Amino acid sequence: MALHERSTTMRTTSCSTLLLFTGLLILPALPHAHGGTYRGPGDTLPPGAGGGVGGTSPTGPLGPGANGTGSNPSGTPGVSGDRTPGIPGGSNPLSNGSQTYLPGGTDLSKWTFWWEFNKDPYLLLKQALEHSQSTAGEAFFDPRGAARVKSTWRPTRPQIEGTIVPALLEALTGESNNDILTSCAMALAKIGDTRTETGESAVLNALSAQLSSNVQEVSETAVIALGILGDKAAVPLLLELLEDTPAARERIGKREVNYRTRSFAAYGLALSGRASGDLELQQRIVEALFRTLDADRASTRDVEVACVIALGLLPIDEALAYEPVDGARDGASAPPSIYRRGQILRLARLLEDDKRHEITRAHVPAALARLCERLAPERAAAMKAELAPRMLRRLERAVREKAPVVQSIVYALGAFGDDDADPLDAQIRRTLIEAGSSRVDPQTAYFSRIALAYAAARPGSGPRAGEGTQEAWRHFARELAGKTRSDARAWNALGAGVLGRRLREQGRTVVELGESLRAEASAARGEEEFAAVAIALGILGEPESARLLRERLRKSNTETQGYVCVALGMLQCMEARPEVAALVEGARYKPELLKQGAIALGLLGDKEAGNRLVGMLESTNTLAAQAALVQALGFIGDRDSVTPLIELLRDKTRTPLGRAFAAAALGAIADQRSLPWNSSIAIDLNYRASTETLNQPDTGNGILNIL
Repeated sequence: MALHERSTTMRTTSCSTLLLFTGLLILPALPHAHGGTYRGPGDTLPPGAGGGVGGTSPTGPLGPGANGTGSNPSGTPGVSGDRTPGIPGGSNPLSNGSQTYLPGGTDLSKWTFWWEFNKDPYLLLKQALEHSQSTAGEAFFDPRGAARVKSTWRPTRPQIEGTIVPALLEALTGESNNDILTSCAMALAKIGDTRTETGESAVLNALSAQLSSNVQEVSETAVIALGILGDKAAVPLLLELLEDTPAARERIGKREVNYRTRSFAAYGLALSGRASGDLELQQRIVEALFRTLDADRASTRDVEVACVIALGLLPIDEALAYEPVDGARDGASAPPSIYRRGQILRLARLLEDDKRHEITRAHVPAALARLCERLAPERAAAMKAELAPRMLRRLERAVREKAPVVQSIVYALGAFGDDDADPLDAQIRRTLIEAGSSRVDPQTAYFSRIALAYAAARPGSGPRAGEGTQEAWRHFARELAGKTRSDARAWNALGAGVLGRRLREQGRTVVELGESLRAEASAARGEEEFAAVAIALGILGEPESARLLRERLRKSNTETQGYVCVALGMLQCMEARPEVAALVEGARYKPELLKQGAIALGLLGDKEAGNRLVGMLESTNTLAAQAALVQALGFIGDRDSVTPLIELLRDKTRTPLGRAFAAAALGAIADQRSLPWNSSIAIDLNYRASTETLNQPDTGNGILNIL
């Protein structure tokens, strides 16, 4: 089947086809997504995992990670086997006893999956672009009211308000193609909106009109777009949709609000509640999320998972963390969920509810860790003393906890531990170190590498502060120098890089970490292992490794070259810019290298990158390359790209997909966020405990697949 025929067929079944990750290189059909595919696991492919380095394809603890394993949809108990002490055994249907695979043979335990979900905070591409330019700045449009000084490379306020937004609104209200509609909806939501003097919001009205579409994909995209928009006026409607009320059914013109729309409403409420800063509104949302969890125990897991993740994204004001209820004090009555402590304790009980499906419970540890972030020291210590022991107990053999939950707990423990010799912290670190040798569940072992880095880098206030840091870096050094398997070495390299990065951000350095990683890079046994070490060196910020990476860049295969380019970009190796630019020029038919190379050029401040990519976009008809080019243009965010992209969007002689890609790129260029809109969901997520509305591998219609 010709490519354009395949695309047409797919649009009739799933509407939107903006594939922007390398899954397109190995999947039999082009995955779909609303407004552009952004990432992908669960049991799917993240951007960058398509060809997999070495031939297998493929962003604070819980602020850069939580985890999970390939799910067992039937809920069948795992089969026990040899276990690392304290880490329960278990297998799942996709496992061969040591690895987990997609039907097409992609190994889900590869380090590339973690990197693609968590890379954004390490790249901070927009900030890098802004810092690389001249100090002469100008007021830059902030849709929520605060003018900020931004680089002259980014679009101006007049350009956004007078050119980009009208073009997107014109397409959203005047087109019928589903790809274009969903792309424009997402682009407008990311750009934001300002109300007129009469209080009208053109963007809010246009998005709301899409809710009643007969096409589920268009309708549900409008739901999440309303959440991204962050307009408080949309919250009552999103609440109605979440709870499937008669008013919601009438609003969308259906007999019921289906589970996909309800799940998207949960995510949208979390995003909108965060943006609002309105305590009363946030409390209403939290209460509705818990009501839905209680009401849906026999219903779809999509809605349950969405509610759990949403609760973790919407912490109630810390000042209410310990408020008493009706005069009850000293634990006589549990606080309600409208208080932070009530949120936390209620989710903790859900984690321990064995009647709940493991996929739902697997997202609780990450939510708990997020809710405990940035608490005042005394409150954080109290929550840690209460939650960490409860999590550790779930890892005891007698509990026989399911593998997805074990992985999530192990990962989330990194958010609670620190570097001192307090008995609880020592136990957390010991558990994480022991988990690294788990033979039953490699994914638990691999996630423990990141969690150990998180815990060991957090300064403790107890006895012998810093002891855990030394313990961890010595452990990583031994693992890297030892005779471990290549995939384990890759994950240990990532852990060492994350540890070093976090220490460096605190003004602390461990020279030995850089030395160990450089030695590992020199001794790397294969392409995949070298690519992992390159990314680790980039995360660490080890400039002395740039020469080694440049030498290997010339000798590596295409997949490795992409990761090495990104690493050189993170290291700000300006000497590599001509080499990276040359690779991008020659990557017209290598979409992943094209995208990775463009990211690197952005990190290196190449002001010609945007023009170069626009020229390539105008001269290529290859769908995969076109997708990568448009995504790269969004990454670069050059204002000079706006005019040709608008021309492409309006050019009805072009394919609807090409026009939809242009809309997605316009939204990315004008987006004011420093990170992609769904990074708050993706970072430290249990990406292996997936549902179709969270991440959908075959069609890309999950919340994490949307650009």
